[in-house]
Amino acid sequence: MIVSVSRRVLEIKTKKIGNHTLVHLNGRLDITHSDEVEAKLAEDVQSGNGDIIINLELISYISSSGIRIFVGMVRELDKQGRKLKLCCITPPVKKVFDVVELLDLFEVFETEQEAVASLSK
Repeated sequence: MIVSVSRRVLEIKTKKIGNHTLVHLNGRLDITHSDEVEAKLAEDVQSGNGDIIINLELISYISSSGIRIFVGMVRELDKQGRKLKLCCITPPVKKVFDVVELLDLFEVFETEQEAVASLSK
C-alpha cells in the first residue's frame, strides 16, 4: 500500500512470516499520513494472530501522531497476547522516542534479523 498526499509519500509494505507480520515503513510518519497508516496497521492487528514487527529503517521523521499509533497498537496487541516489536530505529527517530520516554513500551531490536529471530514459533 502506498499512501500519498500532495508531494509527500509514505510507503507501507507488509510481509507475512508464518502467522506474524513484518511491516516496512518508508518516508515521514507525521500527521499528514497518520490516519491512513493507523487504518492499515489496524487491519494487520485485527486480521492476524501473531506478533507484528515494524522496521523503521527508512522513516526519516516521526511525530507524536506516529508514536500514538504505535502506543495504540501495543495496547490492542497486549489484550490479544501479542507483541509489537520495533527494529532498525534511526537516531533521529530514536531521539523522538527518547523525548517522550515511551521506548520502554516496545521490544526494540537493532536489526530486522534479530527481531525476526525473536518471534515465537
